Amino acid sequence: MLCLFYPESARFNLKLDNNPDTLLVLVPFKTQDILWIKTTVKNEKQVKNGFWKKPPLIWDVKPQNIRIQNPYFVNFAATRLLGFNHTTKRNNVAPTTGLIAISFALHFCDQVNIAGFGYPAWSNNTHPIHYYSSETIRTMSEAEHNISKEHLAIRTLLHHTVIHNLTLF
Repeated sequence: MLCLFYPESARFNLKLDNNPDTLLVLVPFKTQDILWIKTTVKNEKQVKNGFWKKPPLIWDVKPQNIRIQNPYFVNFAATRLLGFNHTTKRNNVAPTTGLIAISFALHFCDQVNIAGFGYPAWSNNTHPIHYYSSETIRTMSEAEHNISKEHLAIRTLLHHTVIHNLTLF
């Protein structure tokens, strides 16, 4: 199993995620993300500033299960899938980890199937955005994501059968 995460999302089921067959892949968006994984794994003084949500200070995972994703895949998702360029302002331009996972899979897999993609309407502040957490669409508006562009990008990939959907979108 492969699980992509960033420091602010690093809250897992430790029994499952310490499975030797599970790879935890850090998606670094900023320098603090790399510093956080280093200090957390080595039990050093924690990096606490520069996060939109407090990451765990103690994270009991096996270091041998952790990988750091090449920033190329974030850039590919932002520029090729979402159509942002390097001169775009930083507002609402960070791809979600879901789209980054699709980007990653497109480079390594012969066939890419997705499940559970789609978001509730912006007006629905109570419906969770993920099956595994209680965070709502308001969380997405606080992050730098452009859900409308992501929705269109995923629809385009589905339409051209680049990826296949296993659930309703």
